[in-house]
Amino acid sequence: MDDKTVQDIEYCALRFHSGIPSAVIRELYDKNIVSSHRDLVPGNIKELIEKIESDEGLSKGVKEAAGKLKRTAEMIRENASEYIKAAEEKGIFTVSEDDPDYPYLWKVISGMPKVVFGLGKREVLLSCHTRGAAAIVGSRSPGSYSLYATGQFASDIASLGSVIVSGMALGIDHKAHESALDAGGESIAFMPCGADVIYPYQNYDTYERLKQNGLILSEMPPGKKVIKQYFPSRNRLIAGLSDVCLIMEAGLYSGTLHTASFAANQGKDVFVLPNNIYAENCLGGLMLLKDGAEVLIRPEQVTERIKENVSYRYSVREKDKAADPIYEVSELLNTRPMSLDDLCRRLSYPYEVITTVLTQLELEQKIEQSRGKYILTIRP
Repeated sequence: MDDKTVQDIEYCALRFHSGIPSAVIRELYDKNIVSSHRDLVPGNIKELIEKIESDEGLSKGVKEAAGKLKRTAEMIRENASEYIKAAEEKGIFTVSEDDPDYPYLWKVISGMPKVVFGLGKREVLLSCHTRGAAAIVGSRSPGSYSLYATGQFASDIASLGSVIVSGMALGIDHKAHESALDAGGESIAFMPCGADVIYPYQNYDTYERLKQNGLILSEMPPGKKVIKQYFPSRNRLIAGLSDVCLIMEAGLYSGTLHTASFAANQGKDVFVLPNNIYAENCLGGLMLLKDGAEVLIRPEQVTERIKENVSYRYSVREKDKAADPIYEVSELLNTRPMSLDDLCRRLSYPYEVITTVLTQLELEQKIEQSRGKYILTIRP
């Protein structure tokens, strides 16, 4: 296992077991106490505590975080070791915010994880960027009409190249994954537990198919069991990775509505399959239509919208290429070593452009990484 993956896992151990809230982490970034998630690893805890305690400008919450780090340091190290061992044994990899294949759409949405764990074909993430993705979600006990429609839409959209994203629950999610794979397409399942935990176990066969021909993702460390509170968090990632969101069937209090809400708040198009007005299991979807969601009638509606989004992403990239970001990144690194976040704050280019430039410069051996920062090895 390479150093990068080890640091990604150690960061997750610290985040999950230190008890430090996200607001404190944001302040540490804002105050330049840390410049990368790789600064938040067990080996840096002592140095991090010293920085926090010596800085009088930090909030009370950050000061309290130093105490939490002291009390939990050993537990963080122990859990990090367990997660690293499990990842090695099960072939789990990490995708972090400074990787070239970190989802583009996550880069422009706040609250997305800095690291996720994966099993399966990592290259499916690139397909989400180049060919787009559709979230298809719904009831765990759907009617035959919704289930049939899910199979048709998932199959048609996947066969045209777009990735089908869902949560591998029973019912609609399961049908969406299976139909995409049956059509020879690609699919991603987000888990409400560790990527190595099969949930629900009835979907064992689908889980194994996704490991071979699709991708399983989770922001939870290896071995983490299902906890009810994880489901809304998982749903925001499903919505965040997708260009559009399809609601096939949902009751008034369905967790599916969380995914629709996340998608709408992220600026995504939400399509709803029109359904039975007398069925309680369909009322949530019908209310979404009442509130302005689009009526889902044909697959072309979805694929056309996905194409528009993909086209926009590439037009942005072409526009930025003309401004020669390679020169500007090199010039900044000529002044001093900088983290990815430092470069993003100082340059006007999208996150995707900067990560692409850094990858190119690394391949050309013009820069190298040290402790989360990029160092110029060949002066411009």
